[in-house]
Amino acid sequence: MSLNFNYQVKKSSKARSIKISIDAKGKILVTAPKLYPNLLIDKFLKQQEPWVLRKQAEVAKLQVKIKKNEIYIFGEKYQILVEVNPKQRPGLSIHDQQVIITQLSASSYQTKLERFLKNTATKYLSQKTAILGKKMKIDYQKIGIRQQKSRWGSCSSQGNLNFNWRLVHYPPEIINYVIIHELAHRQEANHSKNFWQLVAKYDPDYKKHKNALKKRLYN
Repeated sequence: MSLNFNYQVKKSSKARSIKISIDAKGKILVTAPKLYPNLLIDKFLKQQEPWVLRKQAEVAKLQVKIKKNEIYIFGEKYQILVEVNPKQRPGLSIHDQQVIITQLSASSYQTKLERFLKNTATKYLSQKTAILGKKMKIDYQKIGIRQQKSRWGSCSSQGNLNFNWRLVHYPPEIINYVIIHELAHRQEANHSKNFWQLVAKYDPDYKKHKNALKKRLYN
């Protein structure tokens, strides 16, 4: 059976079913149970061939911008690895600096990845805002997590705080700066001298953190 791509087969006694892995460089690894027939491996690959070729093409286009094949979570770099396994429950896990996305079929993984990042951001921002608000003795109403094009955070006149979920790409100390910044607006509505003094009280390195956001170092 002729295929339009090269691949490596790894048979393992630990494997319970067949799966395809495509790494950030477009290399294909097929993992199968030790006694799994080669004929069935070929049949499985033929079924998944359109998806494999599409993903390889995407990777080829992104080789110039290698960061597109990687992702930052809390400032740590992870490689994105997509596995197609019809017999394994779909899911997403993190292991050995890899974000491993398991799918039943060759569908897009972007929605699944974005949902994971949003949930991770929501949990961290909600918990950390409560902690920092208590430390600064500043209250607020509600927290909203959004996808904003030009803002990392905002504070409404009603006392609601909104944060960009893409902050999840940045190290905790930079995320904390944004939280402190928005909490400070609950006392100082503008960016006056008093405002920055309040921010500096709880984040002495705020200028460095502000600059990292401006340069979008982890996007």
